[in-house]
This record gives sequence, C-alpha cells and structure tokens, in this order.
Amino acid sequence: MCIRGGIYATRTFPRDKPEVAALKQINSQLLEGFGLGWGASHSEFMKSHGDGQIYFIETSARVGGANTAEMVEAATGVNLWSEWAKLEICRGTSSYQLPPLKQRFGGVVISLARQEKPDTSSFTDLEIVYRLDMKHHIGFVVAADTPQRVEELLTQYMDRIARDYHAAMPAQDKAGH
Repeated sequence: MCIRGGIYATRTFPRDKPEVAALKQINSQLLEGFGLGWGASHSEFMKSHGDGQIYFIETSARVGGANTAEMVEAATGVNLWSEWAKLEICRGTSSYQLPPLKQRFGGVVISLARQEKPDTSSFTDLEIVYRLDMKHHIGFVVAADTPQRVEELLTQYMDRIARDYHAAMPAQDKAGH
C-alpha cells in the first residue's frame, strides 16, 4: 500500500480479520484461473477507503519484492525463497510439508530518501529485524507479537521518514515501465 506521498508500507494481517478469508478466496480463484498449481506467487490487492471493496492490482509467479520475503520470514519463520525451491522440487506432489509457523506479525516501510546513506541509528526499537541498505532509500522490516505494535511502529516510522528523510521523484512526461 502506498500512502503519505510515496512512503510504502505493508503488514501481515491477523488470521481472524474478515478481509483474510475474502483475500484467500479471491487469490485462490485467481491462481486457479492462471493455472498455477504449485510454486511461489505474489498477488497484490488494495482495499478502497472510499467504498470498502477489495481490488485486484497484480499477480506474478514469484516471491514478492520490497522486502516482503523478509517480513514474512520475520513473522512466520518461513523463508519464501527456500520454500519455493522445495515446492518446485516436489512438482506439486503431496511430499511437500509446510514448516511450523511462528505466530508473529510483520511490517515493512520504505521510502526514497534525500540522503545518499540515511543515518538510521536513531531508530532503536527492538522489533526492527532488517534495515534497508540502498542508496537514497530508507526502510525497515519489523516483527512483533501483536498487530497493534506493528501498526504503531509503521505509523511512527512513516511520520519520521516523511519529516526527516523522504524524497519524491518528479513525475515523468511520458509513461515509464
């Protein structure tokens, strides 16, 4: 989800949220429609603030980018790249076994930064499990025992990043890729 002028944030949802069942059903239909029987997939949906509906954005047969894999691993203990390889080796047979899942919650926040190498040393929360190390970017992956703590951290970080780090690229004259 992109919010606050280009600061990207996403998070895991508690399994008991009503949106989770709806997203699972929509995603299952989507993957069946594309004939993806096994392997990794990354589908994006957005819930509209205006009408409350869930809208399909995109899908692909790969692990998600923007530190999604790091977030999932921090929250569940599952390395999506490793599991994808195992699924491909099993080729859709019943020999694949999902590893035990940790019951934590994760979040990601990323932004372009005005600074070439932003100093993130003032971000000291113990829930930070990964710091993005990329020129002119700032970002974190967090993991916590409650979704409320993840939301609290993401909100605080988005505010701080917007104030102290955020940069935006000018709009292109022509559509890009």
